[in-house]
Amino acid sequence: MLKSLTSTQARFIALLAKTARAERDKVLGNVEEADLGGTEPARGAHNPTAELGYDPLQPNAEQLNDLRAAIGALTPAARAELYTLMRIGQGDLAAEEWQRGISEAELLGDATLTAALMEDADLHDHLEKGLFESKAG
Repeated sequence: MLKSLTSTQARFIALLAKTARAERDKVLGNVEEADLGGTEPARGAHNPTAELGYDPLQPNAEQLNDLRAAIGALTPAARAELYTLMRIGQGDLAAEEWQRGISEAELLGDATLTAALMEDADLHDHLEKGLFESKAG
């Protein structure tokens, strides 16, 4: 399935995302989900802070800059594959729908695609799961 993106590149970006997420969580004070209150959804994301993305970090934070640079260094085709891996990891696409994910990524355009990747606070988990599900890793 992967043609323009290597699993090593995807794992490196996942690692950068994990580092950015750790820094973001540190800024938020590592609040336990139970302490945030509210009802827990039966399905879907159970992390209420995920909607914040990386907003708690300063826009010029080193972790975000590194993640942005690594994503930006990819070719448009590799970014489309990274986006497709993310969507598979989110459970929005099945691994068998790989080509559909690539088509959606191409329709979104590069700027929107990059923004979608950068706004996913769980990017590390989604990429790792996408690699596993697609057996690309």
